[in-house]
Amino acid sequence: MNLIWTLFAKKSFNKNIEYLEENWTVNTVQNFILEVEKVMEILIENSNCFQEWEFDTSFRKGHIDKHISFFYKIHDKEIVVYLFWNNFQNPKKIKQKLLKS
Repeated sequence: MNLIWTLFAKKSFNKNIEYLEENWTVNTVQNFILEVEKVMEILIENSNCFQEWEFDTSFRKGHIDKHISFFYKIHDKEIVVYLFWNNFQNPKKIKQKLLKS
């Protein structure tokens, strides 16, 4: 399967990187990037490995770590990542962000 990130996913990923760069170490940033790559490889191998999102089952919710989740959809031959989400944010805003993506 092909893996595609929307522009919004790229922006939200970069925002998380910026936050880590400002508040944590270079090592933390590198580990986060490596973990995202690892999870994306797993996702390509098994697109159903994460559960459907309880509020909109057309999306699935995956986890990078306890702080960051991501939302994606499975299409015929591709997986589309829509959003990376810092779990400390207001969860009521997720649906609004996904509609924008």
